[in-house]
Amino acid sequence: MDRGFNLSINTGPYPVDFTKVHAYKDANQKRVDDLAKLMIDEDTFDASLILEALFPAVKADIFLSHSSADANEAIQIALELQEKCGLNVFVDSCIWGSIYDLLKAIDNKYCRREGQKTYDYDERNRSTAHVHMILTTALQRMIDQTDTVIFMNTDQSISLKHSVDEKQKTLSPWIHMELNFSTLVRRRSRKSTVIVNKRALNEVYSGENLNVAHEAPTSHLTSIAESDFRKWMLQASILKGSKAIDLLYSNF
Repeated sequence: MDRGFNLSINTGPYPVDFTKVHAYKDANQKRVDDLAKLMIDEDTFDASLILEALFPAVKADIFLSHSSADANEAIQIALELQEKCGLNVFVDSCIWGSIYDLLKAIDNKYCRREGQKTYDYDERNRSTAHVHMILTTALQRMIDQTDTVIFMNTDQSISLKHSVDEKQKTLSPWIHMELNFSTLVRRRSRKSTVIVNKRALNEVYSGENLNVAHEAPTSHLTSIAESDFRKWMLQASILKGSKAIDLLYSNF
């Protein structure tokens, strides 16, 4: 990672082409066809095989961090950057379907109580911890390998209710992880040319929701207003690819 940007954006009125967005989701989700292919032996999974099968490293210009509630808008932005600016964007929400499929397959095979339809509580906690750790590894690897991180700062990603004393809070542990990791990840300057003036598994219904407010550090990110972001996209559409990122870095 070289630089990160804090994009303040109102996703409510953001126009979304749902046909393209759904096609993008289908094209980017990996399926769990055979658990045996992910195992070293009959009762041991290989985390590296899971990473390779479900979360292969891809070459991306931008890592787009966002709330799951803004998934469609994030994909729409990724599509626009790809089509107009020639930039490859990694959208983390696209791999969540793979996570749920994997967890459900593992839990159905290894976490059910004998003779019952319910899961064993402790075994479910263990399986979820393992799979989420693999997902964390995949996301952190992508942040490290991608030059540019853009965080979509919206009413869905930042909890205004819980943000006090100028300290932003998020109810998403994944946004918390991504933002914190982006403060710690090694910085590597990208080679640039100078431009004058870049479902839950088994759904549980309850009267209460568990919310945890996490720190959401953004002070290390360069702030961008939505209007300025759109202006950059328009200018970058003429340049394409790496030069579009150069312009982003030059403008902000």
